[in-house]
Amino acid sequence: MVMCTENRVERKQLIEALHKDRKLANLPKINQNTLIIWGEHDQIFPIELGHRLKSMCRYIGESAELVTIKKAGHAVNLEKPKVIYKNMKSFLLNSPTINASNGNGK
Repeated sequence: MVMCTENRVERKQLIEALHKDRKLANLPKINQNTLIIWGEHDQIFPIELGHRLKSMCRYIGESAELVTIKKAGHAVNLEKPKVIYKNMKSFLLNSPTINASNGNGK
């Protein structure tokens, strides 16, 4: 949680500017199973955004899964790499779409 503590205001302004003119209607629909991994204490993109993203079924579909990593911030992949690996492995091994494309369908 120590990472990304400098220039927070400037980063927030940059992120807001990037998305200022973007419309949800322009987002493509994701048809694959989707794993969303979020740090519980992310100061750049608060966890509420993860819940909003998951609830956007029109764009992500019903098969989106949100995993919240406890005691992690924005750099969750650096802070909790073993937890990320465990969740990704579980998701990939249990995903019917992925397994079917590999000939290992359930």
